[in-house]
Amino acid sequence: MLRKILCLAATALFTQAASANVVYSWQQVQHVSTMPDGLHLEMTFSDAAVAKRNLTLAFTNLCASAGYCEEQQDSLLSLRYWYAGPDGDKTWNLIDYKYRDEMLPGWQQFSMTLRFLEDGHLAGSIMANDGFSDFTMQSDGSMFTMVEAHSDEAEGCGFAYRPCSGELGRMFSTGPLPQEQPLPEPGSLAILAAGGLAGWFARRRGATMKRAPR
Repeated sequence: MLRKILCLAATALFTQAASANVVYSWQQVQHVSTMPDGLHLEMTFSDAAVAKRNLTLAFTNLCASAGYCEEQQDSLLSLRYWYAGPDGDKTWNLIDYKYRDEMLPGWQQFSMTLRFLEDGHLAGSIMANDGFSDFTMQSDGSMFTMVEAHSDEAEGCGFAYRPCSGELGRMFSTGPLPQEQPLPEPGSLAILAAGGLAGWFARRRGATMKRAPR
């Protein structure tokens, strides 16, 4: 029983620091004629990664092609990039990455150096390539520029067009940024455990008194 109470106490302390994952979305600032309409980019990061405020990643997702996951990171949870076209209903040049997704065919390669700014913006560089489409972005402060984008598809930034570049925008998250949490002190665990034990003994004593013969 004591072990169970201690486990519950530790869980309570650690989970109070947990929060939802942080989603950043592309906000267009300036559209250029060298880019297709409807650029979309959404990235989800773990709250632990964002709390550190700096992230450097360079990895290849081999989950699907190898039949199992060999990823050495758990910071980038998803990345979704595409062009919706002038009518907003297309998914041209789609790159759709999900952490440890063994159902998606092919491979995906990513490289990024990012800063999670206190005002909710991202800054840094992003490169993604799934073997069919790729893009590279670089920011000046929080303003990102599409450096280049290509695709084996005919539409979007496809082979029928010159390489895409020049779009301006920001990556922004509307929610509050998580903060790094210190590890709980042993004294905190002891206080919670003591409270749990007191409650358990009180319940047990009450149950014993009810069973006692009158």
